[in-house]
Amino acid sequence: MTLPVVAVDGRVVFVEDGAAAPVGGGIAADGFSVVHLFRRGWLWFGYLRDSQGVWWFDGKRRGATLVTADADGFRVVDDDYGLDSENVYLEARPIPGADPASFEMLADTPYFARDRARLYVKGGQHFFWFDEVDAASLIANGQYVTDRDHLFHHSAGLTYANQDKETATVTHRSDNEHDMLLVDWLRKHHSGTAGWWHADYDRAPTGARPLAHDWHRTADAVFFAERTGFGGEARLTWNLVRGADPATFTVLDEVHGRDASGVFCRWRRVRAAEPESFRVLGGRFGVDADRVYFNGYAVAGADPGTFTAIPAVVEFGKDRKRLFRRDFTRTTQPFGPPDEVLVAVGGADPDTFQVFGDRGVWAADATTVYLRGAPKRKLDAASFRFLGETPTNCWACDRNGLYRSNGSLVVAGVEGASFVKLDDHWGTDGAVVFSFVTGAVQKAADAATFRVVDPDGGAEDRDACYRIENGSVRKRKRTN
Repeated sequence: MTLPVVAVDGRVVFVEDGAAAPVGGGIAADGFSVVHLFRRGWLWFGYLRDSQGVWWFDGKRRGATLVTADADGFRVVDDDYGLDSENVYLEARPIPGADPASFEMLADTPYFARDRARLYVKGGQHFFWFDEVDAASLIANGQYVTDRDHLFHHSAGLTYANQDKETATVTHRSDNEHDMLLVDWLRKHHSGTAGWWHADYDRAPTGARPLAHDWHRTADAVFFAERTGFGGEARLTWNLVRGADPATFTVLDEVHGRDASGVFCRWRRVRAAEPESFRVLGGRFGVDADRVYFNGYAVAGADPGTFTAIPAVVEFGKDRKRLFRRDFTRTTQPFGPPDEVLVAVGGADPDTFQVFGDRGVWAADATTVYLRGAPKRKLDAASFRFLGETPTNCWACDRNGLYRSNGSLVVAGVEGASFVKLDDHWGTDGAVVFSFVTGAVQKAADAATFRVVDPDGGAEDRDACYRIENGSVRKRKRTN
């Protein structure tokens, strides 16, 4: 096959449809060669070499970036991975902390690689590392990867999938392994690894005794047990709390525990947490003398002395200077794994911030309205009013309109500035009547004469009586 990047007449060019265009970035024809090129869709990418070193070629911009001067020590591991004696590279970028001496691709998957300490995950345009693993025992099949204790699944991020240990099926298989259970595939192909699928696995929850909430322990291990499913399908998923000492382990609340040397949020060790000063704040929040934590991760920039946890459908927290909210994003930069962490909300006013209702779907400060944690810039914070909650929606208004939390945001045909909530069932802007139960304007009702007559949703106007039955409005023409 003729490669599309060549050296011609003292310059490196990209050739397409017979036309040659220079490759930008500074790569030279002197000592030029192609190390590895591949196609991603219809574009070309890969590693090139000249007298200066190894370069990464980006077919989208038709330019090259110098990767390393160690051309003789460089080798390609996979389409997007290369390494030399000092670094592992994702395309042109060195991966901080990656060990080139032990870095390798895992078999039976296009997504996973490892070194002596970490798992590396690459899919589409997403890449991250993950170190909550026993790297030496990692085994992959398609989007699943497991170590001796935990099963994980790759999609938007990497999630614990221990609930799938007995039900997941293989996606990377031989012809005679269609619909094979992953646990059977592991027993067939990896019988030499004494992991959770093996009869000799030494960290099974056999004989585990309950401590409190969902925490259990055996003589040798601590477990956090999750209940999944409903009714006859309900089952218990056992998650080993790796590194926890059962002899000194104590339960702090539903999701936190500690032993003599560390703190744990469910099955995750809370890194850097100081066990003696650590205290829980409710939900996945915790704090010690030096840091605030959420979901087992330190909250960057939060002041432990003034921090307050704010429960809501999307959790918030605040200290004396800043507001924070839950987000699904990288836990560290540049390549940390994505997970649910607490991040600072730019431009927010923590002093005036408040969450509304039992569910906490709506929130606001002096300048911004939030719906499920996301700022709604078009809503007017100065005139914002929370109206209440129904089984299927949470309601609010400002001077510009009436709003619902589920479905289309704006309720058409209602004037927000004049809207009045009459009770939990009815409201009006003086021109139309609105039902919070049905989530719609009651078009036949006469707003000028409409009034509530009982606490169960009964109402009347000059022409009709109204009542609520099974989530619907029943209208009866008045006879008097």
